[in-house]
Amino acid sequence: MAKCEKCGVEVSTENLYEVNGSKVCEDCQLKMASSLSPSQPCG
Repeated sequence: MAKCEKCGVEVSTENLYEVNGSKVCEDCQLKMASSLSPSQPCG
């Protein structure tokens, strides 16, 4: 088991992702990815 560097939850190593040099769980990886992507303009 490994620990997410962002939220501290324990996950298996295959569910750990590297984002900007940090090893994070899938939930944190998705949150970080969505915050980095540009917003879609309206209309």
